[in-house]
Amino acid sequence: MTTKDLIMRLNSRVPVFFVLGPLVLMYSAAFSHHASAPFYDRSRVVEVEGVITEVLWQNPHILFKLEDENSQEWDIETTSVSVLRRWGLDENVISAGTRVRVAGGPGRLSDYAMWVTNILLPNGEEILFASRPRWSETTIGEDLRGEVSGNAELGLFRVWTSASRLWNEDYPLTEFARTSRAAWHPIENEPTANCAPKGMAFIMENPYPMEFVDEGEEILLRIEEYDLVRTIYMSSESTSQEPTTSLLGHSVGHWEDDTLVVETTRIDYPYFDKTGIPQTGAVRNIERFSLSEDGSQLNYSVTVIDPEIFTAPVVMDKTWVWRPGETVEPYDCQ
Repeated sequence: MTTKDLIMRLNSRVPVFFVLGPLVLMYSAAFSHHASAPFYDRSRVVEVEGVITEVLWQNPHILFKLEDENSQEWDIETTSVSVLRRWGLDENVISAGTRVRVAGGPGRLSDYAMWVTNILLPNGEEILFASRPRWSETTIGEDLRGEVSGNAELGLFRVWTSASRLWNEDYPLTEFARTSRAAWHPIENEPTANCAPKGMAFIMENPYPMEFVDEGEEILLRIEEYDLVRTIYMSSESTSQEPTTSLLGHSVGHWEDDTLVVETTRIDYPYFDKTGIPQTGAVRNIERFSLSEDGSQLNYSVTVIDPEIFTAPVVMDKTWVWRPGETVEPYDCQ
């Protein structure tokens, strides 16, 4: 892929909702978008009272409509069904017609949008969206995932829960990469808008559980986010044809003692991360998965080699932990 081709491709990945015009962007951003950071000021908190008129309980974000006492409609957004399920919250916790008080981060593009963290119900109970109590001692929403546990005998093949972030603070970018990043806009070019799935190695930053499944000559990595499944080929005989390009690329693995080493090429995904750093079709990912001594933690590193984007290989680290009973659930992004 040439530099010109990549720039054209990046510029063409504009979310469908953006084409509908600035009014849709201004007043429906929370109902059309995946990433929340560009739309909300999470450093501040505002409050509003009113009646819930609509609830959309769905991934990637749960959405509410609220009519305040001045008949003004608010767009209210919060985290995903996947997260709240693990905090003991489901669609029965709130319904249309309920009068509530809400608090959260105000919208950046609209005065009537909010990333909600707390909801006070008429009976005095307070719903916590992975937040601290604000008004009541009677709260709904607690972590039900159980404690982190160790069991080295189980090995790699189980469900792992994300425990840290992946990204570095800085990267050795080429001039082309710096120019492309500077031209990138977090709203116009948001890579996961409208439930567009992430490619490699972007998908490995996801905050949801994942499961390794032993299929003999293949290892399947089931990732909850976007219901994606990576296939890691463990022998040359396990793939019968020339691999094609895809979002997740073509992964070939081998064992080095107890460490799973995976090399992924043929990645057809134009983004390295969520900040506008691009990547080319020549990118190579070399991953290493290893367990802690007590088996409670999965240690991960990925080396990204893409000479048109980075002046040196980039190494990133991340950890997962084992919580007995954790499962990979359907994501069903809406």
